[in-house]
Amino acid sequence: MNKIFKYFSFAAILTVTFVLSSCHTPKVVTGTLTGANPEKARFEHVVQNGYKYEALQSKVKYSLGKTSLNGKMCLESGHRLCMQVNAPLIGFEVGRIEATQDSVIVVDKYDKMYAILGLGNLYDIKDINGHEMEALECLMLGRIFIPGKGQATNKDFGKLSWSTPQLADGQQGYSEGVYQSKDYSILYAIDENGRLVSTLLAVGAKTARWEYADYIEAEDGKWLPTQEYITVTNAENKEISVGLKLTNPSLGESTWRDFEPSDSFSKVSVKEIGTRIKSLTK
Repeated sequence: MNKIFKYFSFAAILTVTFVLSSCHTPKVVTGTLTGANPEKARFEHVVQNGYKYEALQSKVKYSLGKTSLNGKMCLESGHRLCMQVNAPLIGFEVGRIEATQDSVIVVDKYDKMYAILGLGNLYDIKDINGHEMEALECLMLGRIFIPGKGQATNKDFGKLSWSTPQLADGQQGYSEGVYQSKDYSILYAIDENGRLVSTLLAVGAKTARWEYADYIEAEDGKWLPTQEYITVTNAENKEISVGLKLTNPSLGESTWRDFEPSDSFSKVSVKEIGTRIKSLTK
């Protein structure tokens, strides 16, 4: 149990480092966005899904290789991302991660310890300073983020280099928009229905890919991906993957309570918890 939790924690921290009312019946997305300028049509379709909300809450199943764990997730707009992991069968909480604009708190309830990581020492991309939570929200909700600015608007189409490869049958494939910087690149892939299907961030030899599927309409005109798959590869080509499956997502007021350590918890250093987590990847 302890090893499974720390493995999940490591993957989630890496993901954050690189950038981190009831549900209606799911609706099928119909119609395709092709034509003379499919890139712009698809980009604008993704941008139009940038609705405002207070909090997104959902049950979630985490997939770690052949292992699955249940938990909960809460994304509070502009404030924090909270992810809880429950013990198999028994169902009580064994750990959580809370990411805010300033830090990431990793809580191991199994060993009664926690660590606080300052985001200022983690980010490889200076262009997202001041937009950390906005970048993380875009990743979670299948949106496009423009470094140095924030969530994309229609005016940002020209900030990306676009292409739509032709498939073997002559049909148009995914439209790909690339944001290129001297030190990193971000590639967004949008399907023919105007849904973001993946975000790929490359910083030197390190990459992080966030893939999306099974969009549903949580409220009128408010679409959410309910299947997400994150793959992080480090400079040594070591790979860690985490899958997220959201069920019963809702938009509304947050009910998540802050983590407040009791006297039985020990605050450990970033170095100590980092060593513990990294040792599991060897």
